[in-house]
Amino acid sequence: MTDISDINEHFREALLKTVPCAVFMVDSNNQIIFWNKSAEELTGYLADEIVGFTCDKLRMNICSNQNPAVRKTFCPLLSGGDGGEVECEMRRKDGSFVPVMRRSRAVLDDKGELIGAIEALVDVSLIKQARTEIRLLKHEIARRGKYGNLIGRSDQMRKLYDMIETVARTDASIVIEGETGTGKELVAKTIHAESIRSESIFLAINCGALPETLLEAELFGHKRGAFTGAVEDRAGCFETASDGTLFLDEIGEMSLSSQVKLLRVLQEKQITRVGDSLPRPVDVRIIAASNKNLADMVKSGQFREDLYYRLRVVGLVVPSLLDRKDDIPDLVAHFITQFNEKYSKQIEGCSPKAMDLFLVHSWPGNIRELEHAVEHAFVVTAPGQKVITADSLPPEISHPAEMGVAQKKMDTESIDEKTLITNALAEANGNKSQAARILGITRAGLYKKIRRLGL
Repeated sequence: MTDISDINEHFREALLKTVPCAVFMVDSNNQIIFWNKSAEELTGYLADEIVGFTCDKLRMNICSNQNPAVRKTFCPLLSGGDGGEVECEMRRKDGSFVPVMRRSRAVLDDKGELIGAIEALVDVSLIKQARTEIRLLKHEIARRGKYGNLIGRSDQMRKLYDMIETVARTDASIVIEGETGTGKELVAKTIHAESIRSESIFLAINCGALPETLLEAELFGHKRGAFTGAVEDRAGCFETASDGTLFLDEIGEMSLSSQVKLLRVLQEKQITRVGDSLPRPVDVRIIAASNKNLADMVKSGQFREDLYYRLRVVGLVVPSLLDRKDDIPDLVAHFITQFNEKYSKQIEGCSPKAMDLFLVHSWPGNIRELEHAVEHAFVVTAPGQKVITADSLPPEISHPAEMGVAQKKMDTESIDEKTLITNALAEANGNKSQAARILGITRAGLYKKIRRLGL
């Protein structure tokens, strides 16, 4: 096989003339000395019209940048090396501008002296047009009431869609706040799907579902023998989600000591497994969520201020269903489609009375409660029935007055239970294991009650 160094100058010239992108060369004085056929077609300048002139004639906006550092970065004659790849605009002979992808490189002689540069230009008009069309299409879809798997055309949701589109392509850490059941994890998944990490894993962990020791092992991994039950080395969520997105749900439930360790990971971009001393680099985007106001928790000393600002580069708030009741018909229609497939039914919609009940309900459980209400209706609706009626809805929606009495009874029981737990914790000086023994329940059971009752 002939070595590339043996290819003669005629072949090299033919190669430069036939490549399907504009190629030109400049000498050390920035004068154009070669101009191929594709360059003529892209710019409108024939070789005879431009050879001998400087490439300033093309008026590329990257070359006219007022920042000397920027010009040096992308000009191979100034940097003496690879000018890299950059998207910029170039002016044609007819005065019109065309977006191009420019690739350039300095040319050195045998002594290492700069003798010129070679540049390649590719027309990216169609790519840029496609980007614009995709952006407009997303806005149109959002206007019609849907963005990814998010449903709703209310002003609050449209603003949320705009924010998602803005932050998704960045790698910034995000805190999503909103009431339980508003769809914070779905927002996080949408951000991931629109991000540069979309081809990698999206991994969710509920920080409030595990006690402190297990949470750290779950996040950072552990070494064999680090604690009872650690029978083998195990990677944690940070390692598993490498190159992807890690969703830390209910971040406000994390203990202060765990917060310190999380902050260290975010600062140093490396983790150390429980029971190990070897640090391991991690590259993960963090999206956190909380149904509590983290700023208020910072003020009360329940959440570290430095971690709050490290996590909340961007903050998003998911509106409650009570604040976006205009979206209820769209959401109901979505769930009907979803459950028709699941239950092999052909429900076509809701009766006017059923929809009225949907619209007047306060939805303390937000979208999750609405979804369960529609599913309840599917389960109790007779085969062959085409419409969800008021009678098929859960009693708290179809008979709110009767449920109010029951709710008051439940509230009274909750108050009594809170008092018992508070007294036990006080008697145990805050020791949860001791408090659990006083109450005659397991420590895990105590944690569940504390979370359920909001203590």
